[in-house]
Amino acid sequence: MNKLEIPYIKTSDFTTADELVLAVQQLQRMPISYSPWPEFKSDTKANFVIAHNTDAIILWYQIEERYLIADELNNGNIHNDSCVEFFIAFDNDKAYYNLEFNCLGATKIGYGNRRSGRELLPAEVIGKISFSSRINSKLGKKQEGFDWEIVLIIPKEIFVHHTISSFNLLKAKGNFYKCGDGLPEPHFLTWNMVTGTKPNFHKTDCFGALEFAQGG
Repeated sequence: MNKLEIPYIKTSDFTTADELVLAVQQLQRMPISYSPWPEFKSDTKANFVIAHNTDAIILWYQIEERYLIADELNNGNIHNDSCVEFFIAFDNDKAYYNLEFNCLGATKIGYGNRRSGRELLPAEVIGKISFSSRINSKLGKKQEGFDWEIVLIIPKEIFVHHTISSFNLLKAKGNFYKCGDGLPEPHFLTWNMVTGTKPNFHKTDCFGALEFAQGG
């Protein structure tokens, strides 16, 4: 099982979003490289950087993929688009949050203890997330596909079923994913290995360990 310590970053040191992004880029990049279901072959490349400032999670994904689709709206079927996902369960809770984002920032957030019957968080909660995304086409370089990135600032208030006063030293379990169910070549990539015969990201027994570092 993968184990990840989430570093603290003092965001008050930065006066612009660009300065924050530059600082996050200096942190360790983690690959989303497991492809548990070999029938879904893809040359997609994905990695992420994660940090916290005690009050929010800062999450930066970088993606290279052959196809790009962004048709869905908030709380839609985001997994059908060019999509990145972050699942997290706090402490030893059986219930967990699934946060899903397409390349334009459309977001879906659910909560529950299983794949079915999940509670979708309302628009006013989703609206508390700040994000910035960028898309580049490789067509001018005589290469196929796109590279894109998204930076997300996810405040503790997003996790409405928990009272989180600070992310300092918090322990959790989770996983990070890249998918695109509705793309011409669907793919399902994971940070921590997932078992099973069919694609299913809602496998809490396959979550990795997350530990938030001490902050200011």
